[in-house]
Amino acid sequence: MTHGVRTPGCECHDAVPAGDDRVGPATRNAACASRRARQKAARERARRQRRALMLAALAITVFVVGWRAVVPGDISALTGLSSPSTNPSVLPASAGQSEPEGPATPLFATYRSLQLHLVVAEQDLTELAFHQAARPNALPMESLLPDADPALADHKRGTGRVVPNRDPDAAEPAILGGEVIRMWRASRSGPPNTAVDVGALAGAPVFAPVTGTVIEVKLYQLYGAHEDLEIHIQPTGWPEIDLIIIHVTDPTVHAGDLVVGGITRIASVRLLSDRVNHQLADYTPDSGDHIHMQLNRVEKPGTTESAGES
Repeated sequence: MTHGVRTPGCECHDAVPAGDDRVGPATRNAACASRRARQKAARERARRQRRALMLAALAITVFVVGWRAVVPGDISALTGLSSPSTNPSVLPASAGQSEPEGPATPLFATYRSLQLHLVVAEQDLTELAFHQAARPNALPMESLLPDADPALADHKRGTGRVVPNRDPDAAEPAILGGEVIRMWRASRSGPPNTAVDVGALAGAPVFAPVTGTVIEVKLYQLYGAHEDLEIHIQPTGWPEIDLIIIHVTDPTVHAGDLVVGGITRIASVRLLSDRVNHQLADYTPDSGDHIHMQLNRVEKPGTTESAGES
Protein backbone atom coordinates (compact mmCIF):
# COMPACT_ATOMS: atom_id res chain seq x y z
CA MET A 1 0.00 0.00 0.00
CA THR A 2 1.34 3.48 -0.87
CA HIS A 3 0.49 6.69 0.96
CA GLY A 4 0.03 10.13 -0.49
CA VAL A 5 2.76 12.75 -0.31
CA ARG A 6 1.91 15.83 1.76
CA THR A 7 2.83 18.85 -0.33
CA PRO A 8 3.57 21.96 1.75
CA GLY A 9 0.63 24.35 1.72
CA CYS A 10 -1.65 21.78 0.09
CA GLU A 11 -4.49 19.84 1.78
CA CYS A 12 -4.57 17.25 -1.01
CA HIS A 13 -2.49 14.33 0.27
CA ASP A 14 -3.25 11.84 -2.48
CA ALA A 15 -2.67 13.92 -5.58
CA VAL A 16 0.65 12.16 -6.30
CA PRO A 17 1.63 8.67 -5.00
CA ALA A 18 4.51 8.56 -2.55
CA GLY A 19 7.82 7.23 -3.81
CA ASP A 20 7.36 8.57 -7.32
CA ASP A 21 10.71 10.33 -7.79
CA ARG A 22 9.88 11.31 -11.33
CA VAL A 23 7.50 14.00 -10.11
CA GLY A 24 8.92 17.23 -8.78
CA PRO A 25 7.42 19.68 -6.26
CA ALA A 26 6.06 21.96 -8.99
CA THR A 27 4.12 19.10 -10.54
CA ARG A 28 2.83 18.03 -7.15
CA ASN A 29 1.65 21.56 -6.39
CA ALA A 30 -0.11 21.79 -9.74
CA ALA A 31 -1.87 18.45 -9.21
CA CYS A 32 -2.93 19.46 -5.74
CA ALA A 33 -4.26 22.82 -6.94
CA SER A 34 -6.19 21.06 -9.68
CA ARG A 35 -7.86 18.73 -7.19
CA ARG A 36 -8.72 21.65 -4.89
CA ALA A 37 -10.38 23.40 -7.83
CA ARG A 38 -12.40 20.30 -8.68
CA GLN A 39 -13.49 19.90 -5.04
CA LYS A 40 -14.49 23.56 -4.83
CA ALA A 41 -16.53 23.25 -8.02
CA ALA A 42 -18.26 20.12 -6.69
CA ARG A 43 -19.14 21.90 -3.43
CA GLU A 44 -20.54 24.84 -5.38
CA ARG A 45 -22.67 22.51 -7.54
CA ALA A 46 -24.00 20.78 -4.41
CA ARG A 47 -24.80 24.15 -2.82
CA ARG A 48 -26.72 25.26 -5.92
CA GLN A 49 -28.64 21.96 -6.01
CA ARG A 50 -29.62 22.25 -2.33
CA ARG A 51 -30.76 25.81 -2.89
CA ALA A 52 -32.80 24.80 -5.93
CA LEU A 53 -34.47 21.96 -3.97
CA MET A 54 -35.31 24.29 -1.09
CA LEU A 55 -36.85 26.84 -3.46
CA ALA A 56 -38.85 24.11 -5.21
CA ALA A 57 -40.16 22.76 -1.88
CA LEU A 58 -41.10 26.29 -0.80
CA ALA A 59 -42.92 26.90 -4.07
CA ILE A 60 -44.89 23.65 -3.72
CA THR A 61 -45.83 24.50 -0.12
CA VAL A 62 -47.03 27.98 -1.10
CA PHE A 63 -49.04 26.54 -3.98
CA VAL A 64 -50.74 23.86 -1.83
CA VAL A 65 -51.57 26.28 0.99
CA GLY A 66 -52.90 28.83 -1.47
CA TRP A 67 -54.92 26.23 -3.34
CA ARG A 68 -56.57 24.89 -0.21
CA ALA A 69 -57.35 28.44 0.89
CA VAL A 70 -59.35 29.23 -2.25
CA VAL A 71 -60.93 25.86 -3.11
CA PRO A 72 -64.72 26.15 -2.59
CA GLY A 73 -66.10 23.96 0.18
CA ASP A 74 -62.96 23.76 2.29
CA ILE A 75 -64.44 21.95 5.28
CA SER A 76 -62.03 23.27 7.88
CA ALA A 77 -62.99 26.82 6.92
CA LEU A 78 -66.72 26.03 6.92
CA THR A 79 -66.93 24.58 10.41
CA GLY A 80 -66.82 28.02 11.96
CA LEU A 81 -65.03 26.66 15.02
CA SER A 82 -61.59 27.61 16.23
CA SER A 83 -59.03 24.90 16.80
CA PRO A 84 -58.52 23.75 20.39
CA SER A 85 -55.13 25.45 20.53
CA THR A 86 -56.53 28.87 19.65
CA ASN A 87 -59.81 28.71 21.57
CA PRO A 88 -59.16 26.85 24.83
CA SER A 89 -62.40 28.10 26.40
CA VAL A 90 -64.38 25.77 24.15
CA LEU A 91 -62.58 22.59 25.19
CA PRO A 92 -61.16 21.03 28.36
CA ALA A 93 -57.58 22.11 29.03
CA SER A 94 -56.43 18.49 29.01
CA ALA A 95 -57.95 17.67 25.64
CA GLY A 96 -56.06 17.47 22.39
CA GLN A 97 -52.62 16.82 23.88
CA SER A 98 -52.18 13.06 23.42
CA GLU A 99 -50.49 11.29 20.53
CA PRO A 100 -49.98 7.53 19.94
CA GLU A 101 -47.23 6.18 22.15
CA GLY A 102 -45.93 3.76 19.53
CA PRO A 103 -45.95 3.30 15.77
CA ALA A 104 -49.74 2.98 15.68
CA THR A 105 -52.77 3.03 17.94
CA PRO A 106 -53.79 -0.50 19.01
CA LEU A 107 -56.28 -2.75 17.24
CA PHE A 108 -59.73 -3.21 18.75
CA ALA A 109 -61.84 -4.98 16.09
CA THR A 110 -61.85 -6.62 12.67
CA TYR A 111 -64.14 -7.10 9.70
CA ARG A 112 -63.07 -10.38 8.11
CA SER A 113 -59.32 -9.78 7.51
CA LEU A 114 -59.59 -5.99 7.75
CA GLN A 115 -57.99 -4.79 11.00
CA LEU A 116 -59.42 -1.73 12.73
CA HIS A 117 -57.22 0.57 14.80
CA LEU A 118 -58.46 2.64 17.70
CA VAL A 119 -59.34 6.12 16.41
CA VAL A 120 -58.02 7.88 19.52
CA ALA A 121 -54.85 7.38 21.56
CA GLU A 122 -55.52 4.69 24.16
CA GLN A 123 -54.72 7.06 27.01
CA ASP A 124 -57.56 9.33 25.76
CA LEU A 125 -60.12 6.51 25.60
CA THR A 126 -62.99 6.73 28.08
CA GLU A 127 -65.11 3.81 26.84
CA LEU A 128 -65.67 1.55 23.85
CA ALA A 129 -69.26 0.58 23.06
CA PHE A 130 -70.77 -1.39 20.16
CA HIS A 131 -74.39 -0.88 19.12
CA GLN A 132 -76.73 -1.18 16.13
CA ALA A 133 -76.21 1.13 13.18
CA ALA A 134 -79.12 3.05 11.70
CA ARG A 135 -78.59 1.71 8.16
CA PRO A 136 -79.16 -1.94 7.11
CA ASN A 137 -76.04 -2.00 4.89
CA ALA A 138 -73.69 -1.48 7.87
CA LEU A 139 -71.26 -4.39 8.27
CA PRO A 140 -70.69 -6.24 11.57
CA MET A 141 -67.37 -5.73 13.36
CA GLU A 142 -65.83 -8.41 15.55
CA SER A 143 -64.44 -7.08 18.80
CA LEU A 144 -60.94 -8.20 19.83
CA LEU A 145 -61.89 -7.46 23.45
CA PRO A 146 -64.24 -9.48 25.66
CA ASP A 147 -67.65 -8.08 26.63
CA ALA A 148 -68.05 -6.36 29.96
CA ASP A 149 -70.31 -7.93 32.57
CA PRO A 150 -73.88 -6.72 31.82
CA ALA A 151 -74.45 -6.48 35.57
CA LEU A 152 -72.07 -3.51 35.57
CA ALA A 153 -74.07 -1.61 32.97
CA ASP A 154 -74.63 1.34 35.30
CA HIS A 155 -71.03 1.45 36.45
CA LYS A 156 -69.13 4.53 35.33
CA ARG A 157 -65.58 3.62 34.43
CA GLY A 158 -62.40 5.60 34.83
CA THR A 159 -60.85 7.34 31.84
CA GLY A 160 -57.97 5.87 29.89
CA ARG A 161 -56.90 2.30 29.19
CA VAL A 162 -53.39 1.53 28.04
CA VAL A 163 -51.92 -1.57 26.49
CA PRO A 164 -49.83 -3.35 29.15
CA ASN A 165 -46.17 -3.98 28.32
CA ARG A 166 -46.56 -2.40 24.93
CA ASP A 167 -43.47 -2.74 22.73
CA PRO A 168 -43.16 0.34 20.46
CA ASP A 169 -40.73 -1.56 18.19
CA ALA A 170 -42.95 -4.60 17.67
CA ALA A 171 -43.67 -5.49 14.04
CA GLU A 172 -47.33 -6.25 14.72
CA PRO A 173 -49.70 -3.61 16.17
CA ALA A 174 -50.80 -4.11 19.77
CA ILE A 175 -54.32 -5.17 20.74
CA LEU A 176 -56.24 -2.92 23.10
CA GLY A 177 -56.73 -4.21 26.63
CA GLY A 178 -59.88 -4.11 28.75
CA GLU A 179 -63.49 -4.87 27.83
CA VAL A 180 -66.21 -3.49 25.57
CA ILE A 181 -69.76 -2.38 26.30
CA ARG A 182 -72.80 -3.49 24.28
CA MET A 183 -75.42 -0.73 24.09
CA TRP A 184 -78.95 -1.51 22.95
CA ARG A 185 -81.10 0.91 20.99
CA ALA A 186 -84.72 -0.18 20.96
CA SER A 187 -85.57 1.88 17.88
CA ARG A 188 -83.16 -0.12 15.71
CA SER A 189 -82.91 -3.65 14.44
CA GLY A 190 -79.97 -5.61 13.12
CA PRO A 191 -76.74 -6.93 14.65
CA PRO A 192 -75.53 -5.11 17.77
CA ASN A 193 -72.00 -4.72 16.42
CA THR A 194 -72.55 -2.70 13.23
CA ALA A 195 -71.46 0.58 14.84
CA VAL A 196 -69.08 1.56 17.60
CA ASP A 197 -68.78 4.64 19.83
CA VAL A 198 -65.22 5.46 20.87
CA GLY A 199 -65.35 7.78 23.87
CA ALA A 200 -62.84 10.60 24.39
CA LEU A 201 -62.80 14.19 25.61
CA ALA A 202 -63.73 16.82 23.06
CA GLY A 203 -60.63 18.06 21.29
CA ALA A 204 -58.70 14.80 21.54
CA PRO A 205 -56.85 13.83 18.33
CA VAL A 206 -58.60 11.41 15.97
CA PHE A 207 -56.57 8.96 13.88
CA ALA A 208 -57.42 6.95 10.78
CA PRO A 209 -58.65 3.47 11.80
CA VAL A 210 -57.43 1.88 8.55
CA THR A 211 -54.92 2.45 5.79
CA GLY A 212 -56.69 3.76 2.72
CA THR A 213 -57.89 6.80 0.78
CA VAL A 214 -60.11 9.62 1.99
CA ILE A 215 -63.14 9.68 -0.29
CA GLU A 216 -65.09 12.58 1.16
CA VAL A 217 -65.09 15.09 4.02
CA LYS A 218 -68.39 16.91 4.41
CA LEU A 219 -70.70 18.72 6.78
CA TYR A 220 -74.17 17.48 7.69
CA GLN A 221 -76.87 18.30 10.23
CA LEU A 222 -77.05 15.90 13.18
CA TYR A 223 -80.73 15.26 13.94
CA GLY A 224 -81.37 18.04 11.46
CA ALA A 225 -80.36 20.57 14.10
CA HIS A 226 -76.65 20.38 14.99
CA GLU A 227 -73.67 20.92 12.72
CA ASP A 228 -71.47 17.84 12.47
CA LEU A 229 -68.89 16.49 10.10
CA GLU A 230 -68.28 13.09 8.54
CA ILE A 231 -65.13 11.61 7.04
CA HIS A 232 -65.33 8.73 4.54
CA ILE A 233 -62.35 6.41 3.97
CA GLN A 234 -62.05 3.55 1.47
CA PRO A 235 -59.73 0.93 3.02
CA THR A 236 -56.95 -0.23 0.70
CA GLY A 237 -58.03 -3.46 -1.01
CA TRP A 238 -61.67 -3.08 0.07
CA PRO A 239 -63.44 -1.04 -2.66
CA GLU A 240 -66.85 -2.26 -1.46
CA ILE A 241 -66.44 -0.62 1.97
CA ASP A 242 -67.18 2.96 2.92
CA LEU A 243 -65.75 3.52 6.41
CA ILE A 244 -67.53 6.45 8.06
CA ILE A 245 -66.41 8.52 11.04
CA ILE A 246 -68.67 11.22 12.50
CA HIS A 247 -68.70 13.60 15.47
CA VAL A 248 -65.40 15.21 14.47
CA THR A 249 -64.16 18.74 13.90
CA ASP A 250 -61.05 20.49 12.56
CA PRO A 251 -60.29 17.93 9.82
CA THR A 252 -56.68 17.64 8.70
CA VAL A 253 -57.37 15.60 5.54
CA HIS A 254 -59.09 16.17 2.22
CA ALA A 255 -60.64 13.91 -0.41
CA GLY A 256 -57.88 12.00 -2.20
CA ASP A 257 -55.48 11.98 0.74
CA LEU A 258 -53.79 8.69 1.68
CA VAL A 259 -53.95 7.79 5.38
CA VAL A 260 -52.18 5.14 7.47
CA GLY A 261 -54.14 3.15 10.04
CA GLY A 262 -53.44 4.20 13.62
CA ILE A 263 -50.88 6.79 12.48
CA THR A 264 -52.42 9.59 10.39
CA ARG A 265 -54.26 12.24 12.38
CA ILE A 266 -57.45 13.14 10.53
CA ALA A 267 -59.45 15.39 12.91
CA SER A 268 -60.39 16.10 16.55
CA VAL A 269 -63.29 14.89 18.69
CA ARG A 270 -66.23 17.30 18.39
CA LEU A 271 -67.91 18.79 21.45
CA LEU A 272 -71.58 17.74 21.22
CA SER A 273 -72.47 16.95 24.83
CA ASP A 274 -73.57 20.55 25.38
CA ARG A 275 -76.38 19.95 22.84
CA VAL A 276 -76.96 16.18 22.81
CA ASN A 277 -77.50 13.66 25.61
CA HIS A 278 -75.10 10.88 24.70
CA GLN A 279 -76.04 7.31 25.61
CA LEU A 280 -72.34 6.66 26.22
CA ALA A 281 -72.44 9.04 29.20
CA ASP A 282 -74.20 6.24 31.13
CA TYR A 283 -70.87 4.39 31.15
CA THR A 284 -68.27 7.17 31.44
CA PRO A 285 -67.33 9.63 34.18
CA ASP A 286 -67.71 12.53 31.72
CA SER A 287 -70.52 13.70 29.45
CA GLY A 288 -69.94 11.00 26.84
CA ASP A 289 -68.42 12.82 23.86
CA HIS A 290 -67.18 10.26 21.36
CA ILE A 291 -66.41 9.25 17.78
CA HIS A 292 -69.00 7.13 15.96
CA MET A 293 -67.62 4.70 13.38
CA GLN A 294 -69.21 2.15 11.06
CA LEU A 295 -68.47 0.29 7.83
CA ASN A 296 -71.10 0.57 5.09
CA ARG A 297 -71.21 -1.78 2.12
CA VAL A 298 -71.54 0.20 -1.14
CA GLU A 299 -72.52 -1.06 -4.57
CA LYS A 300 -70.19 1.23 -6.51
CA PRO A 301 -66.55 1.66 -5.37
CA GLY A 302 -65.69 5.20 -4.39
CA THR A 303 -69.24 6.16 -3.46
CA THR A 304 -70.35 7.16 0.03
CA GLU A 305 -73.44 6.90 2.20
CA SER A 306 -74.39 8.78 5.34
CA ALA A 307 -74.19 6.98 8.65
CA GLY A 308 -77.79 8.03 9.21
CA GLU A 309 -76.77 8.37 12.80
CA SER A 310 -76.44 10.12 15.92
